[in-house]
Amino acid sequence: MNKLIGYLIALAGLVILALPFMTFVPIPAQIKPMYLMIGGIAAIILGIALTLGPKRSKIEKEVPIYEGEGKKRKIVGYQRIGK
Repeated sequence: MNKLIGYLIALAGLVILALPFMTFVPIPAQIKPMYLMIGGIAAIILGIALTLGPKRSKIEKEVPIYEGEGKKRKIVGYQRIGK
């Protein structure tokens, strides 16, 4: 889910970055093109950070299954827990 949000934010950043160069899109006079460029670059960086953020481990944890008691226990198999 974070990757999708990251891609969408980065795409929005690209659109914001391109707004000052588009002649067919009217931009209010109060907004300077420099502010749009800074905002677009910030959105792109945020989107990339969300896309490349911490990855969840896909390896499932395994716990041993024992047979017997005390010092005579043997591992007879492993059980996966988690996802």
